[in-house]
Amino acid sequence: MGHGTSPVLFGNLIILQCDQEYGEGSFIAAVDKKTGKEVWRAARDQRRSWATPLLIRFGQRVELVTSGPNKIIAYDPGTGKELWRAPGVDSNPIPSPVAGRDLVFVTAGSDAKRAFAIRLGGSGDLTNTPNVVWRYDKGTAYVPSPILYNDYLYLLTDAGAITCLEAATGKVIYQSRMPVATHFTASPVAFDGNILLVSEDGDSFIIKAGSTPEVLYVNPLGEPVYASPAIASGSILIRGASTLYCISNSKAK
Repeated sequence: MGHGTSPVLFGNLIILQCDQEYGEGSFIAAVDKKTGKEVWRAARDQRRSWATPLLIRFGQRVELVTSGPNKIIAYDPGTGKELWRAPGVDSNPIPSPVAGRDLVFVTAGSDAKRAFAIRLGGSGDLTNTPNVVWRYDKGTAYVPSPILYNDYLYLLTDAGAITCLEAATGKVIYQSRMPVATHFTASPVAFDGNILLVSEDGDSFIIKAGSTPEVLYVNPLGEPVYASPAIASGSILIRGASTLYCISNSKAK
């Protein structure tokens, strides 16, 4: 299906993760954004991936975290030097990593179900070290990315099952399902203490963030939705199959 990993901008560099179908010839590289000249390149022993790398500032350095079936690897985005590596997600990575509280959370679910919390700032091989803070082997999605909001990491499966984990420990807080049968491709977003999920059928679900599952609203848009919602300037943007919706609070204007 070709490359599905989005480019990442770091200073004057555009970084491209180019993992190949079966791993042969996989690499990650940075090019000058003005000239296209290659600045650095690092070979990777990873098969296909569609998970966009995540830039995370930790202390005095920036870590570029890449998800892979064989290894999760962090690079120095300015030089391409490997900083650390941890166990891989086993599946083809599609969900993108998320980060917060000095941790990065990496998930996948195309075959094996894997979720890892890895402490930032490490070096070398982190396998079987305290830097791999926890692992959870259920509830991960084939496509939708997880979301970290306040103290909790929320996993959403393609079939609409939600797992709420305590981000610091991986403890399961609750497991729940959407009130109607549906399927998800879009990733969840959060705002004002709520989490918004939009299904492929075009149904939007607003659930209350926190330790208790509670669906506050269910709203049909009337057309399929596959793209993740975006939040900007007090508005929610949702791209349907034929319509772009902008939803805002008139009181905020």
